[in-house]
Amino acid sequence: MKLDTLDLKILAELQLDCKQPLEALAEKVGSSKSPVWSRIKRLKEAGVILREVAILNAEALNQGETF
Repeated sequence: MKLDTLDLKILAELQLDCKQPLEALAEKVGSSKSPVWSRIKRLKEAGVILREVAILNAEALNQGETF
């Protein structure tokens, strides 16, 4: 799958916070909601985005490492 600049911006923002509102994400990447939503859907269908995960803070959990 060929990724363009907008795809790469979307992926970078999703890696920082995949739960941010679509409107905020679209504004950050310089687009509108509909094309961003379509691209995210296409990236998921193509297997570029595999899943959304939570990154835990080991210090807050009083653990040397996260589970």
